[in-house]
Amino acid sequence: MNRKQIILYYRTNRLLKGHKPAIVFLKKNFGKIYQEGQADFIMTMSKDALNFQRLSLFTKKLIPAKDFSLSISRLKAYNFSQVNYVTNRLTLYTVEKFFIEIYFNTKTADTYETENNIADIIKKLEEYNIKEIKLGEENE
Repeated sequence: MNRKQIILYYRTNRLLKGHKPAIVFLKKNFGKIYQEGQADFIMTMSKDALNFQRLSLFTKKLIPAKDFSLSISRLKAYNFSQVNYVTNRLTLYTVEKFFIEIYFNTKTADTYETENNIADIIKKLEEYNIKEIKLGEENE
């Protein structure tokens, strides 16, 4: 099942916790928001939070016990960068100086919706006065 089919399935079955769904993957890092191993998620935006709904590795079924949310009021800044030709990274920084790195694939037919929805989420974050920072400015 490709990414478009996964999102369509969960959208039509009304299992998503927000709007603007995007299939992303998170990796373990020292940012103190997500500290498990690499996993796929459906990221959505609700009125006051970013929701992350965990997908199983092979079957792409939802695992509700592993879901989490990140309150938009905690966010202070973001950084958007291209990791390589087919992967981008959105890093979100909180007021407590924690961060989360959100990776997503690009430049294929089934990633168009994810790319578009993440661009819309970034616009929404800017409406909430969450500013983009360049690498090296994280500590300011």
